[in-house]
Amino acid sequence: MRDILKLAALLVLPLLSLQPVAAADQGGAAIFDCWEPELDIDHCAASGPDGRPRLTNSYLSRLRFDSNGLARVLLYGTGKKKGRWFYTRRGGPLVQVETYDNGPDDFVDGRARSPVGGKVGYVDRNLDLVIPAIYDGAYPFEKGLAVVCRGCAQVSDGSHHWYEGGEWGRIDPKGQVIAPFLPWEMWKKVQ
Repeated sequence: MRDILKLAALLVLPLLSLQPVAAADQGGAAIFDCWEPELDIDHCAASGPDGRPRLTNSYLSRLRFDSNGLARVLLYGTGKKKGRWFYTRRGGPLVQVETYDNGPDDFVDGRARSPVGGKVGYVDRNLDLVIPAIYDGAYPFEKGLAVVCRGCAQVSDGSHHWYEGGEWGRIDPKGQVIAPFLPWEMWKKVQ
């Protein structure tokens, strides 16, 4: 009898990892699919009570973590192919980062761009927001500096995007302003 109970428990455990998705289907919460090279994974995540996506246990077990303990995850709404990139750590939350060259923003000078509430800040490899999300546009760090803008707008040609307008400056990896903010027209002339 004990062996039968153990077998039943082993058969039920994989189904428990799907509970958030099943609950999301019934409760109206958002569900997400994931992309891996050559493979789409249906219903790999569902929004939690706080609205942030949470990976299912079955998908978490598939992740490959790099030497820094980070895994990259591309989520998109079911049926949609335009996704959002996230990083996660074992047992940690998903933290959204900007898309760069069809992948997640790389960590340069220990920082990656992260959109929060319609603004952009920077996270470190612990996925802590170390430069507040106060910018309307931001570029990756390069040689210890990042170009950021306030009051700018994103422009696109369909495959690439960039920022125009507003005021522009440079910050260091601590978030300190290194080059004073200048209006877009003046910034273009001095670059």
